Amino acid sequence: MPQRVRIHPQERPATGADREPPPLTLAPREGRDQAMLEASQAVIALFLRKRTSDFSVKELAAHAGLSERTFYRYFPRKEDAIRPAVDASLASIVSEMRAAPRGKTLREAMVEALGRSLTEENAMNWENLLSVLNETDSLRAAWLQILTNAEIALAHAAAERLGISPDSQRARLLGAVLVTAGRLALEQPSSAGRKRDPGEVLTEYLDLLGPTLFEEPAGEHRPARRSPRRRSR
Repeated sequence: MPQRVRIHPQERPATGADREPPPLTLAPREGRDQAMLEASQAVIALFLRKRTSDFSVKELAAHAGLSERTFYRYFPRKEDAIRPAVDASLASIVSEMRAAPRGKTLREAMVEALGRSLTEENAMNWENLLSVLNETDSLRAAWLQILTNAEIALAHAAAERLGISPDSQRARLLGAVLVTAGRLALEQPSSAGRKRDPGEVLTEYLDLLGPTLFEEPAGEHRPARRSPRRRSR
């Protein structure tokens, strides 16, 4: 059976804490988690079919086969209903990138992971979904939070491939760059009435940044941290 995605609880670290929420990972789902994912998929399918999110919670709950009470237990806000299914799609990209052969560069691994995610049997219809997500401020905010979590996940995946710390500036920048470039590739405007291949567009965006950011550091030695000099009085 295909793996389902388990989304780790999004707990905010205390102010000043160094720890971040764990990245998106693939894991078997069951019970409540599986029910939430299926309800989320049903809600998104309705949004895509009608090309709008203009539904009441009562309508969404009925479409997902849930009572309103259960719907609110799963999703405190209507906008939260998109999260499990969208997180699952993004987690599959992260998983594909992690599983890419070591002979692949980070750039190649990301482009191929995006391409495979778009050709899967149950691939997310990003073009139509993104237009729905931009309908309201609350949906845009939910989408932004999902992207923020994806940045952390991609920073960890990139760090694994490059052998650097996921908390380093380089890894964090990589996570932000990969998410932004991927989003722009999915949101590309039509050219002469047709959409270009998102993987091709993603490659062009990454090419604009040059290769250095995506290469494994070779013989990199970090300078020792010096103590600040005291002024002589």
